Amino acid sequence: MKTWEKVCGIVGANFLFLGVIAVHCGTRDIAERDFAVSGQGCNTPVTQLDSKEAALRRGTAIVIHGLCANRKIMYAYADSLARAGFRVYTMDLPGHGADSDPFTFAQSEKCAAAALESLTQPRDQIPGVTILAGHSMGGAIAVRMADRYPVTATIAISPGPTVLPRRIPSNLLVFTAGHDIGILRRQAQTLAAAAEGTRTSEEDFRQGRAFELVRMPHATHTSLLLSPEVINKSIAWSVEAVDAAYPSGTLAEIPTVALDSSVWGSLIGLVGIFLVFPACATIVMRFAGPKRAEIDDPHPWRLLALAEGAICALFGVLILTLGTPLRFLHLYAGGYWASFLFVTGVLFLALNWKDALECLSTNFRRGIATAALGLLTILAISAWLNWHMTEAWLNGPRWLRFAGLFPFLWVYSYAEEVMLGPVRIGWRRVARYLVFLVLRLILWTACAVAAYKLPNGQLILVFLFAFLAQFSILQRLATDALRLRTGSAPAAATFGAILACWFIASVFPLT
Repeated sequence: MKTWEKVCGIVGANFLFLGVIAVHCGTRDIAERDFAVSGQGCNTPVTQLDSKEAALRRGTAIVIHGLCANRKIMYAYADSLARAGFRVYTMDLPGHGADSDPFTFAQSEKCAAAALESLTQPRDQIPGVTILAGHSMGGAIAVRMADRYPVTATIAISPGPTVLPRRIPSNLLVFTAGHDIGILRRQAQTLAAAAEGTRTSEEDFRQGRAFELVRMPHATHTSLLLSPEVINKSIAWSVEAVDAAYPSGTLAEIPTVALDSSVWGSLIGLVGIFLVFPACATIVMRFAGPKRAEIDDPHPWRLLALAEGAICALFGVLILTLGTPLRFLHLYAGGYWASFLFVTGVLFLALNWKDALECLSTNFRRGIATAALGLLTILAISAWLNWHMTEAWLNGPRWLRFAGLFPFLWVYSYAEEVMLGPVRIGWRRVARYLVFLVLRLILWTACAVAAYKLPNGQLILVFLFAFLAQFSILQRLATDALRLRTGSAPAAATFGAILACWFIASVFPLT
C-alpha cells in the first residue's frame, strides 16, 4: 500500500469519527419516532420529530417530499421546524423510500391526504393548527390539498406543475429557485397570479389570505431545502400564521434556527468514506491476483469516440420511441434511463467490436474481488446516507431491481471502458477524464432533448441533472481507481455497473 493511501485512510477514518459525533450532537435534542399510517389502501411510513426542549408546541407541521426523493431528504428542513416548536411529521410517498407500494401521482396525493387526515386528529395539543409544507411534487400536493383539508398555512418549495385547486391555500408561501427549469418557475408565477399579489399584513394572516412569492436567485431546485434563508422564512411564516389563528401571544417570539451539526456531520462522514476508499480498494484487490498489463489495449481515438457516442445517443433516444426494453423493472423513469444506457452501449460496442473483443479478458478471482468491493462500497455509502441524509438502503423490491439492472448496465459500463482506454498518469489522465465528462453530458443532453421533443421522454431526468452529475463524477473516480489496480476493463465495468445499479434502484420510484 502506498504512503498516500495510508494517509488518506487515516484522515478518512478521523473524518468518519468526527461525522458520527457531529450527527449525534445535532440530533440528541430531537425525539424521533417511526411508525406507519394506514388508510384508503395506503400504508405510509412516517417519522415524527419533536424538540425535547419545546415547553409548548405551536402545532403540527406535515412535510411532503418531492419526486425521486424521500422523507430523510427533508430531515434538515423538518428538524428546523421541530426546533421552532412544531411537532413535525415526514412521510414516504408510494414507491419512494421505505414505501414499496406502486407509485403514481394520483396515488401519492391520495396517500398524502390520508396521512394528513390521520396525523391531525385531536390527540395533538393544538389540533386546529396545521402547517403543510412540500417540495417539488410535494409542494404541488400541498397546494392541491386546499380543496380537501383547510390548514393554517401552506409552504410550497419550488412546487411542481399541477392543476390549481378551486381555492388558493390559506396563507400560502412559495419559494422558487433562480436555477429551476422553466416549467417550475412558471408554476410559481401562476400561483402568484392566482393569489393576486403579495399580502403579508396581520389582517391577511388572520383571514387566511396571506401570500408571498420568494425568489432565491442563486439557488437550485434541491439546494432550497438546505438554505438557512428558506428555513427561517418558513419558520417565521408558520409562526405568524399560528399567532394570527391563536392570538393569545403565548408564543409570539419568532425563533431563528441554524442548520444543526447533523447536516455537516453527514457531509464530513461521506467525505471520510471517499478518503478511505483507495486503501480499501488496494487491500481487496490483493485477492484479485497480479495486475493485468494494459499497455497495448486498443481504444478509439478520443474525438472519434465522442462523435460515435453522440450518434449512438441520438439513435438511442430514437429507438426508445418504439418502446422501453426495461419497462418490466417497474422503475419510474429509471427503466428509461437504464434502457437508454443499454441501447447506447450496444450501439457503441457494435461500432467498435474488434476493440471490445481485444479488451475482454476473464479472471475469476478478479471478478469476485471486484464484485465484493463494489457491494461493500454501496453498502457502506448507503448505510451512512440512510442515517440522516436520504433513504439509500435498498429494501427487498429494490434489490430485485438491482439484480435486474446489472447485466444491462454492465454492457454500457464496458462500452465506456473500451472508449476511454487504460488509465494513465499526468495530463493524459486529465484529458481522459474530460472526455468522460463530455460523454456523460452528451448522454444527458440527448435525454433532455427527448424530454421536450419526443412523446416518451422523461422530464425527471432534467430535474435530476445535479444528482446525475455528482454521481457520475464520483463513480468515474472510483472506477478509475479500481482499473488502475487491476488493469482490467471488464473488472472496472463490473464495479461501475454495481454503483450505477445501486444509484438507479435507490433513487427512482417503484411502479
